[in-house]
Amino acid sequence: MSTSILRTSLRAGQASTPRICRCRATFNALNGANRARFNSSVSSPGSAQLTTPLPTPSQQLYTLNEIDKLTASIAESAFGPVHHPSPLVMRALPAPWLSSHSPDLASQTDSSAHDAGTKTLEPISEEVLLRPKHMSESFTSFDLPLASDAKLYERYVNTSGGFRMGKLLEHLDSLAGAVAYRHCLPTPRASYQTDSSIAFHEMSSRAGLYLATASADRLDMFGRLNRENVRDLKFSGFVTWTGRSSLEVVVKMEGRRLEEAPGQYKTLMLGRFAMVCRDSKTHKARQVPKLLVESEEEKVLWAIGEEHQKRRKTSAMNALDKVPPSSEEAEELHKLMLQVSTKEKVDGEEVVHMQDTEIQTVQLMFPQDRNLHGKVFGGILMRLVLITPSELCFTNAALFAQAPMRFLSLDQITFRLPVPIGAVLRLSSKVVRTTHPHEGPDGEAKAHIVVRAEVEEVDTGVRRETNTFFFTMAKENSEPIGRTIVPSTYAEAMHYLEGKRRLEMGEEMRRLYKVGKS
Repeated sequence: MSTSILRTSLRAGQASTPRICRCRATFNALNGANRARFNSSVSSPGSAQLTTPLPTPSQQLYTLNEIDKLTASIAESAFGPVHHPSPLVMRALPAPWLSSHSPDLASQTDSSAHDAGTKTLEPISEEVLLRPKHMSESFTSFDLPLASDAKLYERYVNTSGGFRMGKLLEHLDSLAGAVAYRHCLPTPRASYQTDSSIAFHEMSSRAGLYLATASADRLDMFGRLNRENVRDLKFSGFVTWTGRSSLEVVVKMEGRRLEEAPGQYKTLMLGRFAMVCRDSKTHKARQVPKLLVESEEEKVLWAIGEEHQKRRKTSAMNALDKVPPSSEEAEELHKLMLQVSTKEKVDGEEVVHMQDTEIQTVQLMFPQDRNLHGKVFGGILMRLVLITPSELCFTNAALFAQAPMRFLSLDQITFRLPVPIGAVLRLSSKVVRTTHPHEGPDGEAKAHIVVRAEVEEVDTGVRRETNTFFFTMAKENSEPIGRTIVPSTYAEAMHYLEGKRRLEMGEEMRRLYKVGKS
């Protein structure tokens, strides 16, 4: 199915509105919200929770560095084969067409179980399923030898000679799923090793559960992947924290050039996925095995996971869709609006209204994209908005900068709603903030791009937002983009400020990481 990309037109009536009027309206709305924030902070006794300090870049980086160091210890203590029988791509086995309202979950199990003369699979007891486990028992790893295998390398190259980062993000999501299933399911018997996919599906069917990605924490690139930096990649991950029906999985991508010594892998990307366990029949929360936290390394990783759960709630409370911007942010916007009200360029760069950068794509979700519980596989969503020049994020960045841009980071993603098979997935993307190049490490010009995913059911016409993605892309060779973004509405102003916050956080984290490694 071909994917169409359409530039959106201006909203009705806005094309003829003078720029100065739109700028003043945006500032007036922003200033009013800022006054309301001050009044509420004085009168509301519970307002203190809204100003809970967010983790600083150095705090976030310290956490990542600790996880990075401790993963080696967990990997060394892992016993048994780290290449678990569960398939890394958490897709269902071939099955008939699934409708968006009543997915046939039974048809996704091993088809041999439904053949004539085959008796029903025996369920696994709760005692076996809920056996507490160490972190090392879920450790899973796989290799992607891009530097050593020329044919494999060709499958991951984009048109500009860079890498299709969306495919790597899809691998990370698949790995997180494999790790989570390894923690929640007993290891298949040795006789199943010849067909790991069937063994895995049979085991999950007997357990009567499935796991889904609830959210993904920010993923930052700490190294480069391009035609000048082709590496053999190694992916690994394990469970670091569990709640009653949820768990956190740490994943890592490492790389090694061919000229470097064997085993000398360097961390390129580190992230965390929150997974939830559900009953395959009722779809209600299902208890997961507890973690055995005994060694010092396990205790530190557990504490980091526990703190991360609290910070996730704090971040949600301090988002700009819940709390007005600061007075400094309001002043910055006011100055910007005054600058662009009478000028076509700011600091030598062309002024572009945010709404004029928006592009859209529409895609039908096919049965081949479903996961074990009849919904669209989470990694597919990541891939759709980034992977090739014909897809959204990369395309949006290239069209805006009039040159290819490379992936730098993906901020936290929350999967609010599942995407049913047979539904239409609408993706809209726009550039919300840009930066100028500067001296020093990580000094490239950057663009922050927001991609919004909505699902529309064909038979009802109901459309709902499922995800929002926040990408940071960089232009090569420290060249300026030559264009700068200006918001026209209050909502766009919030996106503009949110983009600034995320860009500053990512840039400081990468700077501190490089300083610490030098």
